[in-house]
Amino acid sequence: MRVASLPGMLKHALVAAITLTLVPLTASAEPWIDGVGMRIGGYGFREAADPNLMAEKSTTGWEACRMNGLGIFAQKTLSTHFFAEGAMDTYFTDAFPTGESTGNYDTPIDRVSGLFTVAAGARLWPEKIVTPYMQLGVGAEFTRVRLPALGMEDSAVLPFGFFGVGATVKVGQKLRLGASLRVNAMGYYDDAQFQTELEHKFELATQGQFFFSYVL
Repeated sequence: MRVASLPGMLKHALVAAITLTLVPLTASAEPWIDGVGMRIGGYGFREAADPNLMAEKSTTGWEACRMNGLGIFAQKTLSTHFFAEGAMDTYFTDAFPTGESTGNYDTPIDRVSGLFTVAAGARLWPEKIVTPYMQLGVGAEFTRVRLPALGMEDSAVLPFGFFGVGATVKVGQKLRLGASLRVNAMGYYDDAQFQTELEHKFELATQGQFFFSYVL
């Protein structure tokens, strides 16, 4: 398994996020978490337009290496507006083959990833029924990629970061329902290279999530 090198800014952001998450939790005898939840979602990588394709497929989209998954998370309220979050998610390719062309044929890709993240967030109008929020986070992706048709396989630990916006709706005193939209910077395996190598590069991916949480 290969471990990708962290870009300098992302490394500092990871250290800062972990510090911001752990210091307030260890400064008092209060519970480490005050909310837990579960979520489902999916993401796709940005794919630039290809002038050789038909008109309806020649625009930039977010359909490359589509992944679906689910996860669990825990949160800690730090102040009236700010909170910290830790999460574990698992994602997998949603279709075989993916439909992404490599040369003159489609290459089936089997990708499974475990995502571990920490994030800092800010809530707007936390006392209202509908509460918008913003998040900034970093994490590590443990991924395995297989191309059975080509006999190729790769496993790696990749850093990633994200920025997200979302909103929660209060359902009673304890239950919250919500949705979020994130932009991730994470590892992408470009199918244009599949005939010769299986290497990742960092690319943007958009992610949508639906979740519920319970206030402890």
